[in-house]
Amino acid sequence: MMIFAIAALGLTMAACNGKKAEQPQTATTEVAVVTDTAFQNKAAGDYQSYDGSKVITLNSDLTVTTKNTQDYYKWELIAKPEGDQTIILLDRKGVDKDIQTQVQIDVAEGMMVVNNETFRKKQEAK
Repeated sequence: MMIFAIAALGLTMAACNGKKAEQPQTATTEVAVVTDTAFQNKAAGDYQSYDGSKVITLNSDLTVTTKNTQDYYKWELIAKPEGDQTIILLDRKGVDKDIQTQVQIDVAEGMMVVNNETFRKKQEAK
């Protein structure tokens, strides 16, 4: 019996090897936010669907308001725009994390394409 206890103790010590278990390191990734104030100001405004029933409003502070469409709450630039066209992300709340929709935007034409639907910027009265 004594031999069995010593053997069990020896196996336990060999398995531990006298070292503490290493704690897994948590990965911390920094997300760089892309901003371009001039582009944000050009893109800001109300974009209407063809029939005018849906409206997505992009604000220059990267927030979004919507009418009769999905509840997007912010937009982001994927990369610094070169020219008048780029791809942006519209974000809406999901269960665990944000749901992002890629959107093609052309500020010169005043249009954006969201899920294959074209929204045109409201023209300001002159």
